[in-house]
Amino acid sequence: MNLKETLGRFRTWQNKPYHNSDEEQEEHRCANCGNVFRGNYCPVCRQDAKDGRITWKWVGKSILDVWGLDSRSLPNTLLQLFIRPGRLIGAYLDGQHQICYKPFNMLFILAIFYVVVQQLLGWNYAATSEDKGGIFIQQVVEWISEHPAWNAMLISVAMIIPTWLFFRFAPRHTRHTLPESVIIQLFMNSLILIFIFLSEFFVYISFVLVPVYYYFAYRQLFGYRPWGTIWRILLCFAVWALFFVIIVNLINTVTTNPEILPQMAIRLLPFLAAFVGIIALGYFVSKKNAQPKT
Repeated sequence: MNLKETLGRFRTWQNKPYHNSDEEQEEHRCANCGNVFRGNYCPVCRQDAKDGRITWKWVGKSILDVWGLDSRSLPNTLLQLFIRPGRLIGAYLDGQHQICYKPFNMLFILAIFYVVVQQLLGWNYAATSEDKGGIFIQQVVEWISEHPAWNAMLISVAMIIPTWLFFRFAPRHTRHTLPESVIIQLFMNSLILIFIFLSEFFVYISFVLVPVYYYFAYRQLFGYRPWGTIWRILLCFAVWALFFVIIVNLINTVTTNPEILPQMAIRLLPFLAAFVGIIALGYFVSKKNAQPKT
């Protein structure tokens, strides 16, 4: 098989990794309800056709199922996220929920894993963080440094609404809903946690991989051309940065010097105007170009 054929098969796998054109013709009798059927699962009670007498193989499979290591395992899902992130997310949004591990469970397990490893290896970032901008700002910087996993989750939360607005009229998954945007960020946050973990061994690798994979995933998922994907992602991060600046400054003023809150609000007006302007610009430009060429 030459390189061209290999790449062609890889692209086919990216689109439909679980496509199976061979129908299961063997007849089974369900050990649970007694129904006779063809296929992998009983249409009456949904029991696996292979379930029956308990064997060592069945015991091993059950143990793996508990830890998410079955045929739609957590490692398998993470591998798909690395190789075909946008395709996997798109298939999940289309209702193909059996092709991967549940995104809520995946994110929870990865977060717990990161926190446990962080404690066991004694990763401590507070000593390296310095700040001259006041007690509250220093606390924010130290918290971010000490809790990079939770900070990554906050970034993904902040990306939900910009993604929903700026990619709402994309060639693929047009008018995706706000709940679907939440699911998109659950998948993306799982990747970010892995990149943060890797950055403990390869410094600054997360600063490279996070934007690269946002581009890679959004390009596959929404179908915009390269530049159309890039400027929308940049606007998403700009909205998050402005939101962070506004919120941190307001909370800092309220908790440390509330009497100057009116002056601080006035000083933040340009940031608020930029925040609203970027959202409006991204939304209306995307709406105007609602049918771009793929």
